[in-house]
Amino acid sequence: MPPSIPSEHGPSPRAISLYYFGIFAVLGVYLPLFPSWLEARGMQGLAMGAIAATLPAMGLVAPPVFGLIADSLGVRVWLIRAACAGAFVVFALLALSSALGVPLGFAGLFVAALAFAFFRSPMFTMADVVAVEASASSGIAYGRLRLWGSISFALMAIASGALVDPARPAAFPATIAASLLIAFAISWALPARGEAPFRRSGVRDGAADAAGAARAPAAEGEGAAGAASSPAAGGSVRQRARALLQSHDFRLFLAASFLAQSATSSYDLCYTLHLRDIGFPESLVGVAWAVGVAGEIALMAFSGPLLKRFAPPTVLAFAFAGASLRWALLSYVRFWPALLAIQPLHAVSFGMMWVASLAYTRDRSPPQILATAQGLFTASAGAGSVVGMLVWGELYKHGGGTLTFGVASITALIAFVLAVTFARSTRPTRPTRRSPSGGSIFSVSSRCQE
Repeated sequence: MPPSIPSEHGPSPRAISLYYFGIFAVLGVYLPLFPSWLEARGMQGLAMGAIAATLPAMGLVAPPVFGLIADSLGVRVWLIRAACAGAFVVFALLALSSALGVPLGFAGLFVAALAFAFFRSPMFTMADVVAVEASASSGIAYGRLRLWGSISFALMAIASGALVDPARPAAFPATIAASLLIAFAISWALPARGEAPFRRSGVRDGAADAAGAARAPAAEGEGAAGAASSPAAGGSVRQRARALLQSHDFRLFLAASFLAQSATSSYDLCYTLHLRDIGFPESLVGVAWAVGVAGEIALMAFSGPLLKRFAPPTVLAFAFAGASLRWALLSYVRFWPALLAIQPLHAVSFGMMWVASLAYTRDRSPPQILATAQGLFTASAGAGSVVGMLVWGELYKHGGGTLTFGVASITALIAFVLAVTFARSTRPTRPTRRSPSGGSIFSVSSRCQE
C-alpha cells in the first residue's frame, strides 16, 4: 500500500502515490506502443521522429514556464487538474477521429501530439514538486512515493502489450484517453488548499529569505561557492532563478542531463521497433519494458541509503556510466533471453539518474524557486530528448539498432565524463535538505553525512 502518513502542509503521501499510479499508467501505454501506432499510420523515419519529439520538445518551454507560474502564484494542484483534463480531451478527440476513419496525416498527428505534450508537462513536473514538498514535511522518502508510478507503468506496459493492437486505429488512443480520465479523477484527491509553502505575497518575506539562505548548499570550489549564496539572496522568483542559472555547477549539471537524456530517448523511440526487428517474441515486448521498470522500482525503494552515502553528482556519474554500458550491450546482443537480462540496467540508467537529479536540484535551490529549478532541469532533459529523437529515427531507418544504440552509448559516455568533472568539483561537502524529523527527504528518516 502507498504510505499513508499525513502531511501538515499539503497533499498526503498516499494521495500523491495514487496520483503517480494514475499518470504513469498513461505512459505505460504511450511509450511502448506510440512508435508502433505511428508506423501503422504510415509515419516512418524523420516523420516518426518529429512527431515523437513533440513530447520532449514541449519540455523545452513548458516546465520552466509552469515552474515560474507555480512559484509566483503558489499554484500546484490546480495546474495538475487542468493539465489532466486538457490531455484527456486531446486523446478523446484522437480516438473519435480514428474510430470514424478520419485520416489525420502527418499534420494532424503532429498537432495532436504537440497538444498532448503541452498538457503532459505540468501533469508530471508539478507532481514531482508536490512530492518533494510533501516529503520534506512528512519525512517519507521521495523514492517511496514515486515508485508507485513505476509499478503502474510496469503493469500497464504488460497489459497494453498483450491487449492493445497498435494496428487498430482507435485502440491505442482510446486506451490513453481512458487512462487520462482516471488520472484526472485521482487528481481531485490532492487538496488544493495550502498547496505551496511560499505564496506570491510571501516571496520577499524576510523569514522566507532566511529559510532559503539557511538551506542553500555550501559547495566548495570557484563556481559552486559563489553560486551557493546567490540564488538564496532576496529578490523575485525570476531573480533567484537567474542567479541559479549563473552558477557554474548548475550549468554543468544541466549539460550532463541534456546529453544523458538524448541518449535515453533512443530507448523510448526505438526499443520496441528494435525488439520486433530482431525477432523478439511480440507477446513479451511489454514484459521486457516491465522488467526494466521492476529494476527502477527496486532502486527507488532503496535509494535512501545510496543518497545518504554518496553525493548526487557522484551517483549521477555512476548512472551515466551504467547507461553507456546498457546501450552498448543493446546494440550488439540479439539472443532474446539475454536482452531480458540486460533490462534491469534501467534501474541505473533512469531510476538512479532521476532520483539523484531531483536530490541535487532540491539541495541546490532555495525552496522559493523549487518548481522553477526542477522546471529548468526538465527543460534541459527535454532538449536532449528532442535532439535525440530527431536523430534516432533516421539512424534507425538506415542502420537499425546496432547503429542507433551504439551512438547512444557514446553520447552517454560523454555525459559520464562531464559528470565526473562535476562530481570532483563538488566532492568536499554535500549538505542536504532535511525533513522536520531531521532526515533527508531522499532517504527514510536517516541522517545524511555532513
